[in-house]
Amino acid sequence: MTANSEKNQAIFQGSVKMVQGELVVHSDVMIVYFKEKALSEPSSTTTSGAKSESGKEISYIEAKGRVRIEKGESRATSQHALYYKAEEKVILTGSPVAWQAGTRISGPKMTMFLKENRSVVEGGTQVIIDESEEK
Repeated sequence: MTANSEKNQAIFQGSVKMVQGELVVHSDVMIVYFKEKALSEPSSTTTSGAKSESGKEISYIEAKGRVRIEKGESRATSQHALYYKAEEKVILTGSPVAWQAGTRISGPKMTMFLKENRSVVEGGTQVIIDESEEK
């Protein structure tokens, strides 16, 4: 891990894994961006169990290279992802593909709204339904 206090970021390289509740994100590189914490909020802890810098909280996390996302029965892959913790939203770019229960969808940009358990695909969308997996 490389921390850069001036840029308010921490960089993790190698086979990186982030777990946030049911959400699991794997990638080659993950950059955690921090922002100033509101005065009324208590000290926060990152998913690795490490406390964030005093007065800072996670703003968003950027995953780069061979990104894999798992949440329940849903799976997705891409080359790049941005995870916004406060909004519980993941934006995938770089050939994103998602699948669940025999349905596979792809497009240039995919936004996963984790709280709502829904996704939006922008641009030329392709959907493949494998009827052999349906019950």
